[in-house]
Amino acid sequence: MRRSLCLGLPWSAGLAHAPAWAESPAFDAAQWLARVQQAAISRNYQGTLTITSGGVVSSSRVSHQTDGRQRYERIDALDGQARQQLRHNDVVVTLWPQARVAVFEPQDGVSDFPALPASQQRALDSYEARLVGQERIAGVEADVVMLKPRDNLRFAQRLWAEHETGLLIRADILGPRGEVLESSAFTDLKLGGRLQPDIVTGPMKRLDGYKVLRPPSQRVQLDAEGWVLGKLVPGFQLLQCARRTLESTAGSGDERVVLQAVYSDGLTHVSVFIEPFDSLRHKAMRTSLGATQTVMNRQGDWWITVVGDAPMATVQQFEVGLQRR
Repeated sequence: MRRSLCLGLPWSAGLAHAPAWAESPAFDAAQWLARVQQAAISRNYQGTLTITSGGVVSSSRVSHQTDGRQRYERIDALDGQARQQLRHNDVVVTLWPQARVAVFEPQDGVSDFPALPASQQRALDSYEARLVGQERIAGVEADVVMLKPRDNLRFAQRLWAEHETGLLIRADILGPRGEVLESSAFTDLKLGGRLQPDIVTGPMKRLDGYKVLRPPSQRVQLDAEGWVLGKLVPGFQLLQCARRTLESTAGSGDERVVLQAVYSDGLTHVSVFIEPFDSLRHKAMRTSLGATQTVMNRQGDWWITVVGDAPMATVQQFEVGLQRR
């Protein structure tokens, strides 16, 4: 399923075929990215989504339905502990059937596959985009676009979008040698289909016997909370900042309140978490899993965690640049 890409070779290398229009100057990257973003919201689709990262493979069954006014989404985890994530418009709830726990979660502003962040222009300020060919994947014809970073602060990405609708069906994050660090892809996909809202609203209503959790979340301003990113990491902008608890997994009992700031370069995200330092729980560390880099460190009386699908040097810039006012 995965194929490595050498960034030193022509961008069309390794594709099944690269038609003449692949090099056409008529390709409008901003329009293509906007179409991909809109398709994730406005199209009906269902299929099996597989994510491969750091040698770990997980799969989910995804169903997305809309009539233009109402939006329904259901994601069933196929690996590990049984879990369902249900969405009706802006209401999101995660069900843990075995633990009988239901967690109503606030929207965090971070796009999940197959959506992309809303700022196409910001992405194109940081990435060079080129249409490199077509491939058949998950049973459909897809246009393939490479996004090559303009600096070393981000990873390259290769995207496949269904030719007729623009729906993103595969996304690879590539390392500096062209290796696939992380891949998200539909292994089977059905486009269209009639609206079946009950597969989402039904489980949302049947919560008898469940422990229902509604972790508080409040939008705030980072500077008003006493923090500032002294030097912005080039290409990234603050999307949102919120004060929230970590109670989002079945039976975790973790009610710590953290400040979360989310930054984006238009294609990827970096999250910064701030909480009071606890010597019994917090140990400084750096970890890498696939494309995801994590840095945890103490700053005075505070504990800082930075997580993002970006090179470690980029994640560290966020950690070092964060200052208490």
